[in-house]
Amino acid sequence: MKSPKKRPLGRPSGQQEGLPTSKTILHAASKLFIEKGFESVSMNQVAELSGVTKATVYYYFPTKTELFMASMLEVLSFVNERIRTILEQPSSFRSRLVNIATNYLKIPQVHMDGMVEKVRHHLSPEQQESLIIHENALYQRLQEGFDAAVRNEEIVCNDSFIAAHIFVSMLKVGERKYTDDNKLFASIEEAAEGIVSFLWRGIHK
Repeated sequence: MKSPKKRPLGRPSGQQEGLPTSKTILHAASKLFIEKGFESVSMNQVAELSGVTKATVYYYFPTKTELFMASMLEVLSFVNERIRTILEQPSSFRSRLVNIATNYLKIPQVHMDGMVEKVRHHLSPEQQESLIIHENALYQRLQEGFDAAVRNEEIVCNDSFIAAHIFVSMLKVGERKYTDDNKLFASIEEAAEGIVSFLWRGIHK
């Protein structure tokens, strides 16, 4: 009589809250990496937040670097899709920019460029290139939005790609705080409106 095949160590038996287990792990990992940075996150923490065993995390993502890569690409893909959805809304381009800014500022930020720099020596050239491609896709998505607004005669913009980069750089200003009680903007909504208003002075018709 043949004995039943054993599952590989750590293989989960099902799904978490209707999501594939790998997605549950990625959601938890991306939250931790964004809030704490690469060095401060352990596989134990990811397992605990995911509600799975550490062996399960290692089953899907054999190294912390692979988990970081997968989670960051997941985040970038999600943000790209969110930007696309907002840009397709029927409201004015200015309103859509405010919406994008508000969504961005609601996420606790450990800037991805700074985080990637710290972990770069752990990444292969192919992994670094993959991150760059996904990050550039965000700027390209925004560029498409600026181009459409130019065609619709909502704005004047000679270089939409530079405008997209300037917009993202300005969003980082919205997170600026000097102490917990001394912030540049009183609220996320005020920051989003203030940033877009400042940008709008240079591009509106």
